[in-house]
Amino acid sequence: MTRQYTLPLPQSEARTVEDFLPSVANAQAVRLVLQTPPSAWPSHLLVLCGPEGCGKSHLASIWRAQHQAQSVVLSDELLASIVEGTCAAKTLCLEDADRCQDDLAAQEWLQHFYNATKTAAIPVLLTARKPPAQWGLAIKDIETRLKSCACAVIEEPDDDLVPSLLLKLFRDRQLMVEAGVVQYLATRIERTGAAILRLVCQLDEAALETGHKISVPFVQKVLAKHQPEAEDNHDQDS
Repeated sequence: MTRQYTLPLPQSEARTVEDFLPSVANAQAVRLVLQTPPSAWPSHLLVLCGPEGCGKSHLASIWRAQHQAQSVVLSDELLASIVEGTCAAKTLCLEDADRCQDDLAAQEWLQHFYNATKTAAIPVLLTARKPPAQWGLAIKDIETRLKSCACAVIEEPDDDLVPSLLLKLFRDRQLMVEAGVVQYLATRIERTGAAILRLVCQLDEAALETGHKISVPFVQKVLAKHQPEAEDNHDQDS
């Protein structure tokens, strides 16, 4: 049998406010990030944290659009202009800030960044997978400062959110699937954002490779190949 090779198509995740899926899992984060103006934050910096695939980048993207915020990265040269008072940005967004946990130089940069933005009164939305107390930072001063900031937490998807999240991820990859497929998956997959995203990618790749439609029988074969424990987990949850 001839193997079918396919070219990967660029994926475009929909990140507008209309595409965001509100639920119990993200209600607290939505309230603090989207419904509370930075002027009402306890500090100039707000930490948005949650596990991979939970939607924090989507929420941060909406916040950036609402506040015309500029994105920065760890060790960004923009820090110099903030210190000098010449930074034109009125709000800033720093994603994946917890990547500094094993990088002392990045922690030092983050400490200077915190102090400089506080002095300049520039609101900062910072995202991470876990709250600052769990980063294990070597520089305790910046750890203490970050721990004192408000933390908006997104939890893993709840049962009501899982079907909607599946549909969104399929749409992001321009995949049309029947409701029965979503219902079948929703009761059998691991209920984490990362696992759901991983499975949708696996189904997309398998469908491209084989040319098959994503049906329930097709899904069963992919689950059996990639997630042999899925049925066991389903049986235990029943």
